[in-house]
Amino acid sequence: TFLKFRRLLGLKLEIIDPALYIYRFAAHLNLDEKANEVAMTALRIVSRMKRDWIVAGRRPAGICAAALLISSRAHGFEREHHDVTKILKICGLTVIARVKEFEVTPSADLTLDEFHTKDIEQEVDPPAFTLNRLREARARAVADRDVDLLASGALDHPHHKGAWASKWRKPKVSNEKDKQYAEMYAELETEMTEGALESEAIEAAEKGVDAGSKKACALSFLRAEPSLDHHKPSGISTLHGEIAYPMNKGGRPVILPNQATAEELAPPAKIEAVLNFEEWKASVPADAADEVEYLFRSDDEVREREAVFNAQNKDYLETQQVKENERLEAEAANLAKQEDELAQEEGRQRYLKTSRSRKRKEGWDPNDLTTEEALLEVVRARKISRKINYDAMSSLFDDSGTFSTNLLDDKERKKEEGDMGVA
Repeated sequence: TFLKFRRLLGLKLEIIDPALYIYRFAAHLNLDEKANEVAMTALRIVSRMKRDWIVAGRRPAGICAAALLISSRAHGFEREHHDVTKILKICGLTVIARVKEFEVTPSADLTLDEFHTKDIEQEVDPPAFTLNRLREARARAVADRDVDLLASGALDHPHHKGAWASKWRKPKVSNEKDKQYAEMYAELETEMTEGALESEAIEAAEKGVDAGSKKACALSFLRAEPSLDHHKPSGISTLHGEIAYPMNKGGRPVILPNQATAEELAPPAKIEAVLNFEEWKASVPADAADEVEYLFRSDDEVREREAVFNAQNKDYLETQQVKENERLEAEAANLAKQEDELAQEEGRQRYLKTSRSRKRKEGWDPNDLTTEEALLEVVRARKISRKINYDAMSSLFDDSGTFSTNLLDDKERKKEEGDMGVA
């Protein structure tokens, strides 16, 4: 759902990589000197989860917690799911679900050494896809009255073991509390429906319009598509009891490919890259326009709320601005340093190409270096400065690699000319 809204509204929200949290939270698990090894294994587990479609559409904290839990156990640490949930602040059932999804992958059958050395190129189907195919297989077996397949255990949940794996075959028993909740919800729905109809009748009477003349909207405002009701097939009786027809997460019977309508088999409409809000508001039914206006703020309200937020969080915003300025200054300094180092390296390479110094061979003796070569070796080894003018340094030495006497001759000549001028 998050990914669909992100694409529909054109939001530029980066998908956080779970691997970014590994080292941060591994340091809080009391792993001593093996913290780095556990983190490396957890990173590899995250990469395997990505390939097996476990990461797609899941929160990064749950993936990180499951990877750290599996990795710490693989390295001999006795860690439970509550040890990672209290650090990452997530639900324990989420961690257990991610661990069970990883257990059915081929990577879970490898030893720790094999896991680090052996790469499995095969990828498994996404967990949601596998469970949907399992529900369809159960529905097809119930519709075909295949008692042997239903009782064989081949259609049990792959993530569960023991009685939990075969729990789907047992009929759901409703207790007294469930009945009370169902009655309460039915009463509330009736009251809300009657109240809405009464309000519409009063509004229509005030406007002088017959309430019965209003045509129902062809497309519901709350649902993108009209709901299609399917007949629920009856269950099948076995020696262990009656097995009901499976239901999907929406509480509706599972629809097999041969039971789908033409509308359901039609390819989905292409979603626009960015939602045009003005066109969407214009297409809203008239009876829902007031509610839409109440939900969305105007530009003036947005500016007022921004002003209130900036005033209440002035210190925080100033701190963030200082951090941002420091980050930009650090990036600028780093960029200038890199450019300076690049210029120095270019000057050094240019100097070495034009240098008259002899090339050193293997087994050269440091005592045999010329003055020029010795200076270059000191500059290279000790990195005395990055502000060296190699063009000026090249004029200090002659062809033999020693100091040039041309500069001394020029100095003596200028001195003699100065003395003659004074005389």
